[in-house]
Amino acid sequence: MIEFIFLNIFYFLSILLIVGIIYYSYCTKSFSLHLLFSLIYLVTFFLGFPFSLILNLKFGVALADTHTQFLTLLCALGGYLIYFISYQWGLPRYNAHLNIKIESSNNAKFEAKLTAYLLFAIAIISVGYFLFLNGFLLFRLEKYSQIFSSFVQGIALKRFFYFFIPSLLIFYFGRTTKNAWWTFLIIGVSFGVVTYLAVGGTRANIALIVILFLLVGLYHHYLSIAWIFIVSSVMVLVMFYLALWRYNLDVQGEQMWFTFLYLTRDTFSPWENLSRILSSNVEFQGLMPVVRDFYVFIPKSIWPDRPDIAWNTANYFTKVILGNQSGLAISPTILGSFYLMGGIPMIMIGMGLIGILIKLGDNVFDYACVHGYLPYSTILQAYCLANIFNLIILVREGLDAFVSRFFFFSFVFFICWMIARFIQFLILPNASNERRTLDE
Repeated sequence: MIEFIFLNIFYFLSILLIVGIIYYSYCTKSFSLHLLFSLIYLVTFFLGFPFSLILNLKFGVALADTHTQFLTLLCALGGYLIYFISYQWGLPRYNAHLNIKIESSNNAKFEAKLTAYLLFAIAIISVGYFLFLNGFLLFRLEKYSQIFSSFVQGIALKRFFYFFIPSLLIFYFGRTTKNAWWTFLIIGVSFGVVTYLAVGGTRANIALIVILFLLVGLYHHYLSIAWIFIVSSVMVLVMFYLALWRYNLDVQGEQMWFTFLYLTRDTFSPWENLSRILSSNVEFQGLMPVVRDFYVFIPKSIWPDRPDIAWNTANYFTKVILGNQSGLAISPTILGSFYLMGGIPMIMIGMGLIGILIKLGDNVFDYACVHGYLPYSTILQAYCLANIFNLIILVREGLDAFVSRFFFFSFVFFICWMIARFIQFLILPNASNERRTLDE
């Protein structure tokens, strides 16, 4: 009993410390990738703890022993503090206090819009072809895990669906009005619903659009903090009912509460996965999971002997530690991913590097905001914000999944941007002269 009380005291003190750091960061700068990362981290490692306690006390769901729970929370707190120290002092902060207001030229707007059209075309064509091959899988699959079976064709096309989000962000940043903000939500959620039906229950695109809608609203003062919490609470309920639909569940009474607690914890805060990793015998994988995660981007036609299973940290955790052979990959979390690569020392090194990476992203975003007159300002702002998906992947799935998806996303994004610039050069040859003048 004393250990249980001590564990809960430590949990609340950890929450207070991290929330205090987040509040300090918000007062210093009301919007940053650091703030987003911190909130995602807080939700992932700390929101689920009370859910797990209720499931254990009320429904008898097994929970790790007190020592393992304490070690998990200690790693979560220590990992964040290492990240924060690295973020604060790892790189100098870009001076974002300049106030330069020059109207963007028509050529700059043309380049941004063309980039957005190319990204949106990739998403639309990918969804269209996926539907042509499979129809709406939500109405065809008996269970969600069948999405990874041979029954489904063109599964690689899913990776291109997400590009509709940066395209919408470019359109929004090209014209930052309240009407454009609402249009972003309406079009984005509509497209997200189509992908939800097409893929058989993937909720990520809908959630990301709502999250970005809230963040942009906060950034441009369309929303207050109170509305952020209200809409976030509603979103949690919507995600729950979408999950019930996806898994074809019909629950009522206490079973409804059990399912809500269980699905919400696993959806938003898979903190117990770290507990399972810390309490298991692990064969450290080194950095090879980062390399192996790129295997999924190489078609079998190019590499006939490509392994059927890419042994990244998620698959190692799922198949080796959990013994789950269903075809799904269960999230090891960022700390679990680092631990599987090299134990506690790798957690310390990795979180330090993540702090520098997030600071670099914030500097790029600040540069784009300050130099709003430059042709590529709108595109860079959209690129930085669109990477919220990769931040979620980083915290939930781990470093290996983040690196491969970040490079894939960046490669496609910048290819579209370069194509747009080339087309602009062919149609508007004077644009390059204007670009040089503005850069000077």
